[in-house]
Amino acid sequence: MINEFIPISQTIANRISDMIFLEKKYEPNDKLPNEYELSKHLGISRATLREAIKILAANGVLTIKRGSGTFVSATPENQSDPFGMKYLEDKKKLVKNWFEFRLILEPPNARLAANNGSDKELKAITDSAQRLIILAENNKSIIEEDQIFHAAIATATHNDIIKLTMPMLEEAVRDAIITSTKIGTSNISLNNALTYHKAIADFIATRDGDGAEIAMRYHILRGLKDLNIK
Repeated sequence: MINEFIPISQTIANRISDMIFLEKKYEPNDKLPNEYELSKHLGISRATLREAIKILAANGVLTIKRGSGTFVSATPENQSDPFGMKYLEDKKKLVKNWFEFRLILEPPNARLAANNGSDKELKAITDSAQRLIILAENNKSIIEEDQIFHAAIATATHNDIIKLTMPMLEEAVRDAIITSTKIGTSNISLNNALTYHKAIADFIATRDGDGAEIAMRYHILRGLKDLNIK
């Protein structure tokens, strides 16, 4: 789901930057996949991809070579930061801000979901928690399932204003997981999700709003601690 509060072209530019600086999918001087392949991979239109590439080219991250394609610049950050450490520090600050935002929003969300969610919506939350366990056992990425879990709770609140925050929540979850992988705390973060998703889901399933709110609060607080963000 796209974050409506941030232009989609900037969101995609951020994702490509993550691929370069955090995920290391592309190194300096590497050529990016062609427009068709990359837009399909990102689930966006080619027009949106072009706008995102323009943003990154203007910032010196990418270089567009007519007739040859789009390449990661030789020094995509700058000469004084060739390994993207500044980008990582900025990302860690962003994740800290996301967690602080979530600490305000998500514990009450869990309470509302327990109180207002339909039986079908509560089952969707429990099923997501179970799927995450299976993904972890098979050493597969949990990013999408983690996003689904938190979005399902927001949906179950039956609050239209809270639903508007779902794209931001999904982006926050994604940023936290990618950043924890880069700084070497992914196993700790995974354990957090495995422990607290099930606890939150169990409280919501029994319509225990107090328990759900407390479990969500500890989940987010532990996320902050595990990332060791000062």
